[in-house]
Amino acid sequence: MNNILDFKVSNSIIRIIGVFETTGRLQITVKNFKDSNYKEEEIDTNNSFIKNYWYPEFRDIYFFKSEETSSTILKKTLNKEISLVVRTNYETKEKEWLNAIVGDVELFLFPNNLHFFSIELTIDSKLLSSYSDLMFFSRNFNTEIIEDGKDFKWVNWIENQVLAGIKISTDLTTKKVKVDEYSGSKFKLFTVIDLEEEIDHKKRLELLYDVGCVSKIGTAGGNETYSPSNDYFDELMKNKISVFNNYDILPLFDTFTVLGKGILDGDKQSFHSTTWSQLYFRIFIHNLVIKFNLFRFNSEMIDDSVKVRDQFEAFLNAYNVSHISYNFLPNLIYQEHRKTLDIEPELKKFQDRINRISQAIQEQKQSRSNLLLGVVGLFTSISSVGPILSGVNNFQQKSGLNQIVFFLLLTLVILISAIPLFIFMFPDKAKKINRKWKQTKNS
Repeated sequence: MNNILDFKVSNSIIRIIGVFETTGRLQITVKNFKDSNYKEEEIDTNNSFIKNYWYPEFRDIYFFKSEETSSTILKKTLNKEISLVVRTNYETKEKEWLNAIVGDVELFLFPNNLHFFSIELTIDSKLLSSYSDLMFFSRNFNTEIIEDGKDFKWVNWIENQVLAGIKISTDLTTKKVKVDEYSGSKFKLFTVIDLEEEIDHKKRLELLYDVGCVSKIGTAGGNETYSPSNDYFDELMKNKISVFNNYDILPLFDTFTVLGKGILDGDKQSFHSTTWSQLYFRIFIHNLVIKFNLFRFNSEMIDDSVKVRDQFEAFLNAYNVSHISYNFLPNLIYQEHRKTLDIEPELKKFQDRINRISQAIQEQKQSRSNLLLGVVGLFTSISSVGPILSGVNNFQQKSGLNQIVFFLLLTLVILISAIPLFIFMFPDKAKKINRKWKQTKNS
């Protein structure tokens, strides 16, 4: 086959992945989604394959779910047909549409209320170039879509049809959505492309670049304006995973791409298909869980550094496992994907930040404690509190106020006077209260 644009796909897995937040107890979130026709995934805890494949730490989070830190996985099938705008003629204003089916949807819900969703997309076309269009436009929040003759922004459709009204983007009609600050305006992509025909390895790597970077098919092998330089191409290909002759894997920051021949088959429940759609996909999800929680911890550090420090340590103990499987390939995928997400360097930077803040907090606490001890020492050095009480009683009598009213006012004055002491002793808590008050006032 001479024309690279004519390459065809025999089977595929195309999934977009996003992040969302909730408040309150996880059980309430689960109930709300079940009311929207989601069903909880059920896995036999006596499944010997899962027991012998995954380490207990990873297995308990995503399969057997026996710990407090385990995820709850909900699923439903939408089978809704949508049309995505993939091109617009700016002279005639005519639009070119790509029809797609929104199929299976998965929710990965976690106790700390930072959750993930996955949407699987399929198309009728077998052309690899059509899959490239699908990936490029389905990962963009603002892509225009049509369902049942009505226009929607893609992200708003997902909020309503997939997330039961939970917002993941901020617009002029809504107040600031916190998760939108670190999710970006593009969804993540998990892609497995099974080609109809064998191609030489060089061409396969060029296609892997095109699909993984969501570039036009033919970009890496061409000589266009945005074709990669040899150095850049080689740099990206350092991340690829090549274990078997029939496919290559390219984990990047926003995409995870598998491309080759003989990877999948037509049966979604077959071993080959479920290996990618369930087993390896959860490795991808787990690394996103770590990455996005790091984003959130960094953004919340300013609110309450002590609380975030404790939450961060608990999170690492539960989720930052070194190995996940008794088999070599899952561990290889896990580690290489972590590298492309810069998880280890970011963990180290955040831990260094935590240590510096902890040291500063300890020094500030010591300084405040010393000052408070000095004040307490001053009062305890007074031989008797009798003169003070006598003075208070004399002042009450001279004021002419009723005794109950006088002491209520005195208590109020003491409480107001204690506010500066509270701010001095607990500056983080004071800042958090002030910030929440301002947010309530502005909302």
